[in-house]
Amino acid sequence: MEGSCKGRRREPEGSLDCSSLEFEYNDSDHLSAELSELYSYTEEPDLILNRRCFEERFRLQGGEVRWITLDPAQHRTHVMRLLDELEVVVREKRLSAARAILYLAQGVFGECETESDVLRWSRYNCFLLYQTGTFAVFLELLNMEIANSQACSKALRKPALSLADSTELRVFLSVMYLLVENIRQQLPEDDTEWKTQRETFRSELAFPCNGEEPFAHLLFTMVTKFCSGHSPHFPMKKVLLLLWKVLLFTLGGFSEVQSAKEQKRAEVGLPPLSEDCIQVVKNMKATAPPSYGIELGEPQKRGRRSRKDSLDLYNEKDPFKSEESTGAEEEETEDSENMMDTESDIQERDLMSQPLSALRSNMERVYFPKGLPWAPKVRQKDIEDFLEMSRNKFIGFTLGQCVLV
Repeated sequence: MEGSCKGRRREPEGSLDCSSLEFEYNDSDHLSAELSELYSYTEEPDLILNRRCFEERFRLQGGEVRWITLDPAQHRTHVMRLLDELEVVVREKRLSAARAILYLAQGVFGECETESDVLRWSRYNCFLLYQTGTFAVFLELLNMEIANSQACSKALRKPALSLADSTELRVFLSVMYLLVENIRQQLPEDDTEWKTQRETFRSELAFPCNGEEPFAHLLFTMVTKFCSGHSPHFPMKKVLLLLWKVLLFTLGGFSEVQSAKEQKRAEVGLPPLSEDCIQVVKNMKATAPPSYGIELGEPQKRGRRSRKDSLDLYNEKDPFKSEESTGAEEEETEDSENMMDTESDIQERDLMSQPLSALRSNMERVYFPKGLPWAPKVRQKDIEDFLEMSRNKFIGFTLGQCVLV
């Protein structure tokens, strides 16, 4: 679930100066925002390092040739060479090859001029990487890094952790996140081959073969190890982002849930749903919380003190105001507050002195507004029976016939 705040819209005077947010309630934001959410400002040097690792290998193969000028066959050949380097024993060489693959998944931004070009090449490269089996290779590397007891014990001994303690994990998770997010997105211009690969990828994530656990289960295990303190070096932000997108990809979003509800109700013979709760929520007005706690706790007291507070502010600005006049005004303000309290007490006493029949006749004309913007899932009679039982139980009072709207 994603909300994007596009701006603030001011409310009219008298609304306690609360602003309304233009909030979009949806499964996720647009693609560029979701991809940029993966990185932090401290990882900016990694982008340059990824590019350097790719260019060092790419120039050995094609000289000064650019990636965006090659044909698909040449792209595939170079990706296979990078995957072969992931099989070497030396850890530094494996990490360097993984960074080069990450640069491809990031859209070879060094050769692009606009953001749209970066997004287009990132999407193309991610489908190419999936076709060559890159996701399965990085899944094995991720399992190896999770089971690395030496890295866990080293992180436990450190008083403070840094980005260097999770370098390999961050690279692996970033590649997998970019693959999942780019392949998950459906665009009208996608060809049949990409659509088929998307469905195949979804099935592999949700129902792995050879008795393996689902990929989401592995990510949940990483969350558990981090929360228990056994693996404090896990980059939890990237783990949670990837877990969110895997669940969204395999289980579906709001529209898929609504379709599944309607299908199951039709199978058991239930009537169709009268409304979609998510669509109702999308049309609701998003507001900001109150700026001050006093707006929630003491609205009446604040209204009574408003005149006194304004007088105090005026006295501070007026240096020629005498102390005697200030004291007189304070006494006058206190007398007016006491008078207001007395009037409210008299009204309350008069209300309590009225006969019960008069109260009932007044209450029968009361119309209660709806509490929720969507239709409740209980019957009207159930609500009335519950309210009547609560009144009889706690205050021994029967309200009579009221109209609930």
